[in-house]
Amino acid sequence: MNGGFFFCIIWLMLTYYLFYFVIGLIFGSFANVCIYRIPNDKSVIRPPSSCPSCGERIKWFDNIPLLSFILLKGKCRGCRAQISLRYPLVELLCGIIFLLLAYRFAFEPVLFVYMLFALVLVIISFIDYDYKVIPDFLSAILLLSALSFSVFNYQLGFDFKSRALNSLIGAITASGSLYLLGYAGTKIFKKEAMGDGDVKLMAGVGALLGWQKSLQTLLLASVIGAAFGIYLISSGKINKKDYLPFGPFLSLAAFINFFLPEFWI
Repeated sequence: MNGGFFFCIIWLMLTYYLFYFVIGLIFGSFANVCIYRIPNDKSVIRPPSSCPSCGERIKWFDNIPLLSFILLKGKCRGCRAQISLRYPLVELLCGIIFLLLAYRFAFEPVLFVYMLFALVLVIISFIDYDYKVIPDFLSAILLLSALSFSVFNYQLGFDFKSRALNSLIGAITASGSLYLLGYAGTKIFKKEAMGDGDVKLMAGVGALLGWQKSLQTLLLASVIGAAFGIYLISSGKINKKDYLPFGPFLSLAAFINFFLPEFWI
């Protein structure tokens, strides 16, 4: 009896995590569409996906996240052109992210907000890396969703009022701090040191995490970004005058802070 009950619990847990992993893969496929189409001012809904090499419309059975790439051996069924490895990697990344969030916020009302937030952060990171721009409406989605659901986010306080206030203060503090850092950097280095997109992104991050964690996010993103920049410069991949987009580092640091307590730094 005890063995059967234990087996049922394990089976339910595995089913729960597998479900969110698969959901993450599906949304990862959608993220790929957004990453390609949003910067090119194309609809993310229509037309259906097609091969970028031959233009042939991709059949539904060739568009199954991760699985289709493996079965097709990374090539288009029609023209046999190589499919970019980024597509399955983004899908796998989103699957892992949703799995981790399902573990961290299991059965909590804010789980879906954090999943939406993480998905948008992934889209923003790749767009910023490719085009060095963060679309304003994506940052707006983060800010509005974080503020709207702040009263249910127990990490922001013990009651509805304190949670809403912490969210609002976090948005102002995070974006304001980054704006001041960018302004100071511009004066010191005599060139733009921080884009407006990064400031707007941090408003959403601050609204979700609160002012304490948002400051931790800024510090962690600066450390990761500086370390990565030093590596690229020392390896000769970029020089000191090249612009390194900050959005991916802010997104990574924000995601890490999803799982960490306040004042961990």
